[in-house]
Formats: sequence, structure tokens, C-alpha cells
Amino acid sequence: MIFDDEPSNWKDLQNFVGQMFNECGFETEVSKVVDLVRGKKEIDVYTQDITSEYKPIILVECKFWASPISQETIHSFRTVVADFGANLGFIVSKNGFQSGSYEAVKNTNIRLVSLKELEEEYYDKWKQNLTKHYMPYADQLFPYWDFIGKRPLDGGTIDYKKKQLIHAAYKPVCSLGPGDQMPPYGFFRRYPMTIPIINDKLEQIGTTKILTDRQYFDFVEQNKEKALRHFKILYRE
Repeated sequence: MIFDDEPSNWKDLQNFVGQMFNECGFETEVSKVVDLVRGKKEIDVYTQDITSEYKPIILVECKFWASPISQETIHSFRTVVADFGANLGFIVSKNGFQSGSYEAVKNTNIRLVSLKELEEEYYDKWKQNLTKHYMPYADQLFPYWDFIGKRPLDGGTIDYKKKQLIHAAYKPVCSLGPGDQMPPYGFFRRYPMTIPIINDKLEQIGTTKILTDRQYFDFVEQNKEKALRHFKILYRE
């Protein structure tokens, strides 16, 4: 799924949801105060899918409660979503919903979910957007590791084994491609993935393991610039 960890309190839950939508490419604000018919209301997570044709607005209520959510809470949130004119509303609950709650939102634009269910709903969108976000870094690296790509500016040779080592060390960045954004499957990787760790002398000093998609994209974020720097060292640029 999108997150490897579980939220430990209400603020964590709110921030997890906000981070998820932000990484999906939505314009997102946590704890946003909005104007309603009867005054102002603070929304846990306000988000808008600006990449889609209709740019739907989504309001999210996060409930880190020890007990299931009551129908009264659901009816209150339905009013907020309707007054604001949002296209969709989610109530994200840690401990489910009381009996009759799902009947209360039948034929409405309110969805009752756990965090994991919300992650599952947006999982493909999340992977697709992060791939798109990091593709420019992969494109920068391609001429360095491609067989018929870049040559050193000084006309000399490069150490082919070091080139292979750098490619292996930054495979998560290098392997991103247009196919990772294409339906129906898009981004898919097999884990565990063992990656060599190298220093600025382009020597292997250890290994690290990637076990999940979250760890994969975190690795790309942390190493996208380091990868280019190490290729530049190899090519004496």
C-alpha cells in the first residue's frame, strides 16, 4: 500500500491523508477553514484533483476515535459537504462505523472508509503521479548508462565496471520509464530489491534493501541528485 506505517494519533491520520493526496498530484491543504452557509468550518483535509477534466473537490474528515463513528457525525458531515458544494466527501475512521452508517450514506456523495481502504482507492493514481514526478530525473541519467549514449568530453574512456556499479546503485531512478505510467498495470516492481551503496570514489561500501513501493519512491527522492553527481564523476564532467 501507500504507507508502511500506521498513524499513532489524530494528527498523524490527518497528515497521512494529506500527504497521500499531495503525492497523487492533488492541490491539498490540511486543516483548511472554509466558508459554509452557517459560518466557517475547519476541514481536516481539503483536496482538489486539478489534473482531471472536472477538477473535483474532495473534503475529508479524519476520525482517530476509539469507538465506531455514529450516524449523527455522518449526517453532520453530509451537511458540510453539501453546503460547501464539494463533489465528494470521505470519513476516514480508525475503528469503523456504527450499525446503519452505510445505509445513511447510500445514494450520497459520502464514502465511509478506513485509511487502508482510502490508500487502496488511490494506490494506482499515487504510483502514476510519483512516476511522472520523478521521470525528469530518470531522463537526465539515461544518456550516462545507455549503451550508445554519452561519451566523456575529454575523449577518454570510462571504467565499464564502475558504470555498471553506478547503474545498479541507482537502479530505482534509472529504471523509471513511460511504461510505468501506462494502464492497466503501470508501475510494478518485485521486492526485496538489494541495492549497492557507493561512495564518491565510486566504490561499493555496503548494500541496502527496498521492500515496498513507499521505500522505493523514498529512495528515489533521497538519491535522485546523488545519482547524477556520481555519473558526472565517472564521466569527468
